[in-house]
Amino acid sequence: SQTGMAGTFIARDLILFFVFFELVLLPMYFMIGVWGGENRQYASLKFFLYTMFGSALMLVAFIAMFIVTSKHQPDANFSFQWFQAHAPLIARNTSIWIFGGMFVGFAVKVPMFPFHTWLPDAHTQAPTQGSVILAAILLKLGTYGFVRIAIPILPQAAKTFAPWIGLLSV
Repeated sequence: SQTGMAGTFIARDLILFFVFFELVLLPMYFMIGVWGGENRQYASLKFFLYTMFGSALMLVAFIAMFIVTSKHQPDANFSFQWFQAHAPLIARNTSIWIFGGMFVGFAVKVPMFPFHTWLPDAHTQAPTQGSVILAAILLKLGTYGFVRIAIPILPQAAKTFAPWIGLLSV
């Protein structure tokens, strides 16, 4: 679990970031599902499905961004630097759709309304240690994704989404 969390914060490549972002889910899934409360199976499955759905959209957004930025570029890669250099060339509507995929993936992990319904079940059914890890680290991964990836790489799309992000955050 610590390796996954550290890897998520250290990664400088979107695919590596995604792998570690997802790797963090497994220990929490088992912690809730094995040592959790009375409704632990329901809570762990809900937690896992919600976060996997969000992450699937995020992965599609990463791949779409790579496809759009890598046309006729033999040196294309998934590094943060590549996308910071080439993402401003993405058409506005395309960047909004790509940001939307990232938004859902990160909003589920934050968790932001209305993507938050997995959290009460996970917190109440998790053992104390799991609840601490969930609150202290896991929930910060979504915010980190917004601050480190989505907003810096697609700032114009972020400006378009800003009112919605603010409204849902309230």
